[in-house]
Amino acid sequence: MVGVAARLLDERLDAVAVTARRIFGVRMAMGAGAAALTAWLFGLTTASFWLAGFLAAELITRVATRPLNVGAALSRRDRAVYALSMVASSSVWSTLAVLYWSTGIEPYRLAAMAVLAGLMVHAQGFSFRSPVALGALGLVPAVLWFLLPVGFGGYAGESIATLGVGLLMLLSYVVASARANIRCAAELASAQRSAEAANEAKSAFLAMMSHELRTPLNGVLGMARALQRTPLDHRQQGYVDTILRSGDGLLAILNDVLDISKIEAGRMDLEVAGFDLRALAEQSIELWSETARAKGLVLRCEVGPDVPPLVTGDETRVRQIVLNLISNALKFTEAGEVVLTLRAAPSADGDGGVEILVRDTGIGMSADQVAALFRPYAQADASTARRYGGTGLGLAICRKLASMMGGEIAVETAPGAGSTFRVFLPLPPSRSPMPEEAAPADLPTLRILVAEDNPINQAVARAILEAAGATVEVAPDGAQALERLRVETFDVVLMDVHMPVMDGVEAVGRLRSGQAGRADVPVIALTADATSGEEGRLKALGFDALQHKPVQPAALIVAIGEVIEARLASAAADAEAVA
Repeated sequence: MVGVAARLLDERLDAVAVTARRIFGVRMAMGAGAAALTAWLFGLTTASFWLAGFLAAELITRVATRPLNVGAALSRRDRAVYALSMVASSSVWSTLAVLYWSTGIEPYRLAAMAVLAGLMVHAQGFSFRSPVALGALGLVPAVLWFLLPVGFGGYAGESIATLGVGLLMLLSYVVASARANIRCAAELASAQRSAEAANEAKSAFLAMMSHELRTPLNGVLGMARALQRTPLDHRQQGYVDTILRSGDGLLAILNDVLDISKIEAGRMDLEVAGFDLRALAEQSIELWSETARAKGLVLRCEVGPDVPPLVTGDETRVRQIVLNLISNALKFTEAGEVVLTLRAAPSADGDGGVEILVRDTGIGMSADQVAALFRPYAQADASTARRYGGTGLGLAICRKLASMMGGEIAVETAPGAGSTFRVFLPLPPSRSPMPEEAAPADLPTLRILVAEDNPINQAVARAILEAAGATVEVAPDGAQALERLRVETFDVVLMDVHMPVMDGVEAVGRLRSGQAGRADVPVIALTADATSGEEGRLKALGFDALQHKPVQPAALIVAIGEVIEARLASAAADAEAVA
């Protein structure tokens, strides 16, 4: 019995309660109208008794569903009380129908049947959510719907037989419709659970694939960059450049897949700060200049005089939009030029904005191709992917990012006449001065412990750090890293998050609790995971900073300098406080 009650008084009743609270004002207005009509027809005393019953049922409903105000679920007791309040409310309204029927006046009797029909329709509307709600709201009016005409209508013979059949047919339809609603609701809930499970599985798969792909890619790009810093002849330097371009292209595809997944899941956050839009445009042009030169294309940038020197927004995502658009234009242009234009544009709220235009003299597109252009994984036609490559995600990401920033993107194009992509972004002028960015430099004489289980990644880290002047020691897992930290002194630890025997998270926890030498030694996390919020999570667990794989040498060196400086400043502050 208890198990049956638990299955019936479940979260489906909470969904009914949420809807009921939303239409509380409507119910109060209807109750007031019904009370006024009852006072006119039956007198003030009868109306007062009815209104008191109505308000009592509503009060019980409000009290029983109060936890929903703070987003909490109802307890089983609350649900039971709420179900009883629905029975009470249905009975109060059904009493009104009995009053109308008892007059014996035909229009009033029709009004009574209308009230009962309305109650059954109301109950059926809730039936797809909860069988308990269906019974609590619909049982009393359903009984009266049949009982009043058949038992107290004064009909006999063929009339009562015909009436009874008609009433039973309507009740049968209501019950059948309610059962169909319940089945559909169950199927919908099952489909939703399946979709959520599939989405979670997709997220887990993407996180795993990100880690598995970035780990070998870290080896390829890391060793190629290390090789680039050695003496090479012109032909060898060309080989290394090709490796780096190919690796960066693979990394861009991987990032696109992860970005579209994060955007669709609502897990991508925007960072707002002041940045130099002109410098961003010039850097983007410089980045793609070699590609344009290899295709014999002119790639240039035009900046309007009214573009603010500094704007406020997410520099990383604006750069991503610009780079995607330039890359797309270069891909589909065989001759002529690609022009990036920045100009000021008014926004809808009057705070100013920026228009970014990328115009090319490429193949252009038809109206049908434009219609599918911004859909994820879609390209102009099937031959596009074969001829030009790509995932079909770049423009979809551009549109979603622009929309997240409150902007929009559009295209003007025609077959054979090139294309112009126009992006409006509400980037207001920034009055804050740009922070000075520290230029990467060689490290001072440091002893660095690298905790990393992958031999290739060990070699990459050693090559980068030794080239910068550091002394490097390696441990293949967290346990051995702690053993070395107990007997040796290191200035910095680079700790891979995922390792056998003992992972980086457990190792850092033990280190911070004083189980291995200096508890305050700076630790930088190394991870191939690119999920949203990873940096904040790892810092909360005791890491000082995070570097994603594939590791960027300059970024790693800067990060090491920053964590050492932060630790020194913290130690100085502690010493001053003690003094």
